Amino acid sequence: MKIKKVAVNITERDITSMIETICKETQSTQKANNIADLFTELLLKSTEASTLFVQIMLGKGLPIVYHEGDVIRCKWDRVKVGLSNADEILEELHKNNLINGDDEVVCMIKTFRGYTEYFPYIIEFKYGVNLYASCSMGFEDVII
Repeated sequence: MKIKKVAVNITERDITSMIETICKETQSTQKANNIADLFTELLLKSTEASTLFVQIMLGKGLPIVYHEGDVIRCKWDRVKVGLSNADEILEELHKNNLINGDDEVVCMIKTFRGYTEYFPYIIEFKYGVNLYASCSMGFEDVII
């Protein structure tokens, strides 16, 4: 008998469903050990993933995720770190009344890059007429 290769398309939801099955069903000892070895190796390759795993195990869960187009606020002190012309941008923000009294800037999520990224968000903000800037932000940097 000739063996044929079969292409299978698996979505992110399919993987999630398989992992949920692993978490809910009792596995054979060998299968459970293999899964534990695999997940341990994956977690150890990412400080961010390891941190989130510990938070989940401590009952804290994953951080709230905001998605493309969501409007948020970020502290200027964190935003300016990723900007080469931060002083000029700050001047424009004040001139155009686009920074509040708490030194927060209204931003929009451009991209959520995933839980395991050191800076999971790319944000964009307006700082003048037709002037926009973008930078990376962490979970802790996003304010509603």
